[in-house]
Amino acid sequence: MNDTLSKIMSALENNWNSFIRAVPNILLAILIIGLGFLLTQYLGRLTKRTLKQKVSDPLITNFITKTVKVVLTLLVIVFALRVAGLEGVVTGLVTAAGASAIVIGFAFKDIGENFISGVILSFNRPFDVNDTVSIGDIFGKVKTMEFRYTKLKTF
Repeated sequence: MNDTLSKIMSALENNWNSFIRAVPNILLAILIIGLGFLLTQYLGRLTKRTLKQKVSDPLITNFITKTVKVVLTLLVIVFALRVAGLEGVVTGLVTAAGASAIVIGFAFKDIGENFISGVILSFNRPFDVNDTVSIGDIFGKVKTMEFRYTKLKTF
């Protein structure tokens, strides 16, 4: 009984000591995440301002700005997890994300096709807001354009 209790106490003491050694890295990772989110927000606003000056289409500006923010946020989180000594977690997350992307890609194939079509429409711009269009048997004026849908006001 005493032998088992001493093994448990020794294991707890080792775990506690490992945790205490990891605390500075964990605090540094939390600081990196906080500063990284602030930097991401700043760079997102800077990207949006720069694109507004160069691109007249607000749809493309918003799409690129959101993409930049998401990519930078993911990079900050991955970097912070590595600083905290959680490389295994990063590897697991990337592996799970890759597998999930394949499953979700098959499950939401139609939605993905519509989204990609919307992106292509946004870049090609065969029509614009307030244009009058005829699509099949529907005739109307374009009111709003998003990546997933275009709203028409019929006459």
